[in-house]
Amino acid sequence: MQKVLLLAFVLCSSVHAQVVLRDVGVIGLASHDIFTWDKKTETNTEDGRINLSTIFDYDNGSRWEKGGNPKNAENAPVYTITSQLVYTYKQELKKHGDKILAREVAVEQFLGMIKESFTRMSGLTFPTVCVDEAVTNTEQAVLRAMHDILPGKINLLRRPLPRTEINLTNFLTAKIYLNQMELDQPIKGYDGDYDVEYKNIQIPFTTKKVNLMEVDKAFIEKFSPYKQADMLSELAKVGAGDLKIHNVSFIHHFEELFSKAICK
Repeated sequence: MQKVLLLAFVLCSSVHAQVVLRDVGVIGLASHDIFTWDKKTETNTEDGRINLSTIFDYDNGSRWEKGGNPKNAENAPVYTITSQLVYTYKQELKKHGDKILAREVAVEQFLGMIKESFTRMSGLTFPTVCVDEAVTNTEQAVLRAMHDILPGKINLLRRPLPRTEINLTNFLTAKIYLNQMELDQPIKGYDGDYDVEYKNIQIPFTTKKVNLMEVDKAFIEKFSPYKQADMLSELAKVGAGDLKIHNVSFIHHFEELFSKAICK
């Protein structure tokens, strides 16, 4: 009996540690809530806190029903998580008629999501102590390095329809609302490289393409003490099973970032 329980525990632990698609949506939206980079001034125009300002304060709050910052609708996982939080806000507002309370409920729901995704993506325990300091460009650089894990393609799992593969960087599928099975599908781990789709992102209605790996490299090597190649090399070791994610040399910045972001 003890062996059965131990096996069940190991299996549950391994499942819990597996990064799933919802984590991409949750941490992606969290990054938008913490950072909005102004290229001209080279400054972060967000407030560095988890308060859903990216939804409810963007453009003076005029776009909250559409998810706020248009970046929140650039791929299906982030769009889905954003839509869930907007729905929660609407329901709470309908119940109580109190915008402040409705937003607080949505933020608490979001924090619950972040705690789970944070642990799966970093192997760390979510911070409980608030560090009331400004977020840094180095912390943003670490988030960018972790783009390694972004899947270029995902599966739509809609019964009775057959499984369909979509490109996450295709703007035509960016606003697909994903169901629970789709959000819970495991994604590949860190492998030290970006999926090819992120090296050839087509800008809608233009002939321009963007290589996210090159964009991130420029930021990382200008605004942090790290080299992208070194960071991706460590993440490749994680994917190969030669290094635990919580032992990666720069992962402490991920923890420090969220210890600041949870402050009010």
